[in-house]
Amino acid sequence: MRRVLRRPGVAALGTAGLLSEVGDWMLFIALPLYVLKLTGSPLLTATVFAIELVPTVVVGPLAGVVVDRLRRWRLMTAVAALQALCLLPLLAVDSAADLWLVYVVVVVESVLGTVVEPCRAVTAATLVPAADRMAINQLMAIFSSVARLLGGPIGGLVLGVGGIDAVLLTDAATFAAAAALFAVGGRGHTARPRRDAAAPGPRARARLGDEWRDGLRVVARSPVLRRTIGVFACAGLAQGAFVVLFVLFVVRDLGGSESDVGILRGVQAVGALAGGALLGLAARRLEPARLVAVSLAAFGVLSLITWNAPPVTTAFALYVGLFVAAGVPGLAAMTGLLTLVQSQCADAVRGRVMSTFFAVFGGVQALGMLLAGLVGTGAGLTVALQIQGALYIAAAALAARGASRSGLRGAAARGGRGARAWVDRRRRCAAAQRG
Repeated sequence: MRRVLRRPGVAALGTAGLLSEVGDWMLFIALPLYVLKLTGSPLLTATVFAIELVPTVVVGPLAGVVVDRLRRWRLMTAVAALQALCLLPLLAVDSAADLWLVYVVVVVESVLGTVVEPCRAVTAATLVPAADRMAINQLMAIFSSVARLLGGPIGGLVLGVGGIDAVLLTDAATFAAAAALFAVGGRGHTARPRRDAAAPGPRARARLGDEWRDGLRVVARSPVLRRTIGVFACAGLAQGAFVVLFVLFVVRDLGGSESDVGILRGVQAVGALAGGALLGLAARRLEPARLVAVSLAAFGVLSLITWNAPPVTTAFALYVGLFVAAGVPGLAAMTGLLTLVQSQCADAVRGRVMSTFFAVFGGVQALGMLLAGLVGTGAGLTVALQIQGALYIAAAALAARGASRSGLRGAAARGGRGARAWVDRRRRCAAAQRG
């Protein structure tokens, strides 16, 4: 991992992402609390979370076209600077009558995040050889875990000491610092993404919809990507349900408080950091698909143990340990999934493919939240918790179908040959049109 960190641009990309995500977590913690204080309405507070997912689903696929069209380091610099500027209108919010401004800013920030997240993932894949993609994804996941560990407590502390204005200014400063790091890291990486597969020759001005469909065709023609998008869907549905069910579980089954909820959400990042060290050993022994299958299965088993442990004991320390442990396979599963997606598509369409996966994940997350919100706190909650854990097992089984040596390697080779053949056909068509 140290070798990867020393490669040009990697440290800047990781540190800038760390700062951006610290800002995201600060706002994620502080803004809903501020809205609750302004309105006294849990429903209006919940909408702050819900509307953040809308741009991921609606704008996400088209954001991938932007990522594939523009110079990525410059795009990340511009987006981070806009994220800083677009927070400032929230300084004018003084009462519940200004709530519309909160929603506008949340949507704008979510749109910008929908652009920068796949852009960072796609950029990371270009900074290292293919053999090191697992390592750089692991490194970026560790940066994200540190951001989660720092951002929440910092957001709560700054809100308590200086109020929402202090949070907003601190958050804006993190985005501004990230923009500066993106600008520095982009030196020497100013080339545009290759456009061969995206829009060759006369199609250089192709409509956004056409280019988006090109990315979908890449997914449709790759057995590995088709299977992986199913894994994303199962895992995203489980993750969305977790956001709601977890809180109900802590309150009903553990008799916990709001602070207990916060502690258990935060300690998963500790496990993810520990998992970063273990993942280096596992990655050398497991292919990405097998790593995903093993990690999701472990995550599902840990979930089911957690949901069914209260009849035995409600000792809070046990659940802290279980949530720390869950951070390890959580980091490994996401690292393996990103590596699979990156390895199965050409750089010219990688932004669109990555954004499509993020859009699917965000959409099923929202669906999971809605479904979980309907179960209540009675017997329906007990059943829903079991289904949530089983969804991770189902995702693991789907990943395992492609994890056999012959199946995975054959599918990867066919997917790679298919993608290259498609690129070659597009080049020949462009040459014929120019001729």
